[in-house]
Amino acid sequence: MNKIFMELDDKGEGQSIILRAGETDSFHDSLTQLASYNIPKYIDLTSLHVGDTWKIINDFSSWELEITFIIDDNQINEDLLESTQNIKDINYRNNNYYLMPGISEINLVEKYRVLNINVKQKKKSYELEIVESLLREYDKNNEVINKLQREKQQLYHTVGNVDDNDLETRYLDLMEKYKQSLKRLDQLRSSKLGKMQVAYWNKKRGY
Repeated sequence: MNKIFMELDDKGEGQSIILRAGETDSFHDSLTQLASYNIPKYIDLTSLHVGDTWKIINDFSSWELEITFIIDDNQINEDLLESTQNIKDINYRNNNYYLMPGISEINLVEKYRVLNINVKQKKKSYELEIVESLLREYDKNNEVINKLQREKQQLYHTVGNVDDNDLETRYLDLMEKYKQSLKRLDQLRSSKLGKMQVAYWNKKRGY
């Protein structure tokens, strides 16, 4: 289903209108509705398949309506960009590519390459943050579990076979969380990026 959303400014007035495309059958009807607004217009194509996305882009006439297409990085590559004659400019913000219809006077592919390098760097930085977060979680869980193990051993040594249900429950719960964090950590460690980051993190900790 296609949906139309209006973005409001601080005064509660419309500052832009977005058509979020969910299907192609009723797209032209939604486009007619979008054209009725006299504010900047965007068409969000991120929910569509790549083929449908570029059919809409290539069939669109910039003379009919001034809009900007929004697509994600999985819907674009150099070949697709080279094959179109209907895009005049490209930018990247809010984790999406913004394509402006029209006749281009710049090298779109070259600009896309530069933008894509930055996108990949941001993704790598995000993945590194995930790895570091999991490593911190691993260390934290390990520290707490070791503390509980010591507490449990102290109870057995000082009082005998003490049935401490609260301690046992906390211990088992943390063990489960510990296993889950280890599982996620192992998945990341299997990737090249994960191996590099683990080595870097261990070096920082003096291992």
